[in-house]
Amino acid sequence: MLPTLRLITEPTPDLASAREFADAMSTLASGIVLVTCQVEGRPWGMTVTAFAPVSAEPPTILVSLESKATAAHAISATQRFGVSILERDQIEVARRGSTPGKPKFLELFTAAGDGCTSPVVRGALAHFDCELSDAVEVADHTVFFGRVRAAEASRGGRPLLYYRRGYRALADVAIHRKPDERSPTCLAN
Repeated sequence: MLPTLRLITEPTPDLASAREFADAMSTLASGIVLVTCQVEGRPWGMTVTAFAPVSAEPPTILVSLESKATAAHAISATQRFGVSILERDQIEVARRGSTPGKPKFLELFTAAGDGCTSPVVRGALAHFDCELSDAVEVADHTVFFGRVRAAEASRGGRPLLYYRRGYRALADVAIHRKPDERSPTCLAN
């Protein structure tokens, strides 16, 4: 039996403007990562803040890239990519990976990683070497899900952050709770 079709005549709800959305999103402090891949046999990197862990078992992460970006095409073709979490002194490499319309080759910034097939940013806080497990197109971006094949982390350093359209660093101030305060708990399922 075929589903019943009906004509929707109500207007679609108004959406926030791109400017309103960008202004609101700029209030979220985010760590800066470089999504790395191979382009023409050379290391390439694209600066993003849209990066998140998905699962620990199996280890899986996600990144969101503009679908037309060189890195998005390279990842789709090779099925491999990496993610380097940048240290606060790595503004130069972050700018290299974020300049629109410019080549983002990384020979000056990469080093060999143990067992990694993706370019590793030298001095990064951490690097995840990934095999593409899925890709989903949403609006003008593609969300890439990667199974983490290798992960490396440094023993020190501080992250480079992005907040209100500028690069930032953490202040050396920790927020402590009183000994009798309970930490918040998130319950799922």
